[in-house]
Amino acid sequence: MIPLPVVQLNVLDALQDYASLLSSIAIILGAVFVVFQLRDDKKLIQASVQQANSSEEQARLTTEQLKQNYELATVDLITDIYDFANSLQVQASWLTVLKTKIASPDDFDKLPESVQLAYLQMASLFESIGLLVEKNYVKSDLIDDMFATQQAWESLEPFITWMRKRYESEEYYYFFEKLHKRLSQPQET
Repeated sequence: MIPLPVVQLNVLDALQDYASLLSSIAIILGAVFVVFQLRDDKKLIQASVQQANSSEEQARLTTEQLKQNYELATVDLITDIYDFANSLQVQASWLTVLKTKIASPDDFDKLPESVQLAYLQMASLFESIGLLVEKNYVKSDLIDDMFATQQAWESLEPFITWMRKRYESEEYYYFFEKLHKRLSQPQET
């Protein structure tokens, strides 16, 4: 057998050393890559958190704006109702109801048509207001401050009873009655 020259063994040893060196360099480069990747990921996470915080702030501001728009719309609605209620026609109807003072549902049949229309107009006005309160478009305490709801109910109750009896339905002026009952309850302070 011919012995391998020493040079060949040194070449194999050198190749093994180079392979080990390259392997070590690859591991170090991989570790450096991981460190850079982690930094980039950290920056991405920070950017995502900042974007989420910005989105949260935008949602809060949008909600606040919607709330303000709702309150302004409510003020407009109440102002329109109040303007209508203060019109000469409605005031004339209200005065007619107050002066007529029917004592029983049967008295309503005997009234002239113009007086009956005054009762219909006033009951319909308060029915509309009651519906707005029921659907939470308007707060009941605001209506209580702006309108004589209890006086209106007392004045119009015989008419409402007549309507329900005549048309065999308890649905007539349902929201007006609910408003009356809500405002009749003691208010919490």
